[in-house]
Amino acid sequence: MIDVVIALEDAGANRQVHDVLRLAADAVAEQTGTQISEPLDIGHEVGRIIDWLQTYFLDNPARLLVLISDLLLRPEGPPSANNLAKRCQEILGHYAFGTIAITALPQRIPDIDRTIRPDTSRSEFERALSLTIGRLQYVAAPTKTPAAKCDSILVRPLRSTNEMEFRSYFALRHRVYTVMGYLDDEMERCRSGLEINEADLRAIHLGAFCRTGPQERLVGTARVVTNDEANMTLQRVFEGLVRNDPVVRQRLISPYPLSLPIFQSYDEMDAIMQEVFSRRQRCGEISRVIVESEFRGRGISRALVAEALRRSVDGGLERVFLECLKIHEALYGSFGFQPIVEGPVVDVFRTMVAMELRPTPARKAVAAQASGEAERPIAWQGGGLL
Repeated sequence: MIDVVIALEDAGANRQVHDVLRLAADAVAEQTGTQISEPLDIGHEVGRIIDWLQTYFLDNPARLLVLISDLLLRPEGPPSANNLAKRCQEILGHYAFGTIAITALPQRIPDIDRTIRPDTSRSEFERALSLTIGRLQYVAAPTKTPAAKCDSILVRPLRSTNEMEFRSYFALRHRVYTVMGYLDDEMERCRSGLEINEADLRAIHLGAFCRTGPQERLVGTARVVTNDEANMTLQRVFEGLVRNDPVVRQRLISPYPLSLPIFQSYDEMDAIMQEVFSRRQRCGEISRVIVESEFRGRGISRALVAEALRRSVDGGLERVFLECLKIHEALYGSFGFQPIVEGPVVDVFRTMVAMELRPTPARKAVAAQASGEAERPIAWQGGGLL
């Protein structure tokens, strides 16, 4: 069950949202596989909204909730999240909480899941609500035993010249990142349906493969972006994948000026960057840790992170970074990652937590995995671990 609450100051928008929600509820339930609750109006007093949401999640920490409101954006200047939206992000970031904002010109806005017009149509509303619910279902801890069957999960690097593996890998990233709301409109609707950027040319690419008999199916992804030079073999393969997609091809040739994507996001990391550049440290950034929805709950994300760390240590990387949602901070903290700063992420419409793991704790985390001291919740193969 998904709970929907409405906080609309505009009476006309309030009526329209109630009307289209009633018409769209069955279609959204079919698309998302869950029922939609009867909407609850919680008024349009900002302080009361925050108090109501805090109480709701204290009483129902595992529930999924979507707030639809015309009070989430600044009234002047380019559309952006206002203090109410930021306060909700700060207080409720550890919960499965989604937002749909009302605006005259729908567009992607950081820290807002989706936007709709005051006179939203049924189709516009269906898409916005379905995608918002899909994101919450993805970030929330699985509550059911995974239905998908397989003999074992193999975690390994992708074969550098295997175009088919990389096509599946980038397509999975695109599907999940569309649901998560991390892509701009151009990338969401790109011709190839692939999510690729320049950092992929300097990355170790890992896949989790479901093995059923002799067959393998890619069900999870992860990458470790490095500040090394681009891999020319990967460049040839990726250019072939996007040759007919001008949008993604442009992302592939647009470099990150500061090497690692994380370095573009936070002014507070200036001292870290200065140390990295002055000492010429080799660094890595773990990202794109993604698992197919029907395979979640098997510990595949943890296996991907463990293998990414092992390859970072074995490859001689001196520092490892990542960015994650607050709801996932505990997962990475269990590997020894420590938070550095929190803020908006470049290329992603979300505020996230930047984290770092230095070499000594990284080696300890890898050793714990290898010795069985750390939790290993699935039977997996990768780097000799079984």
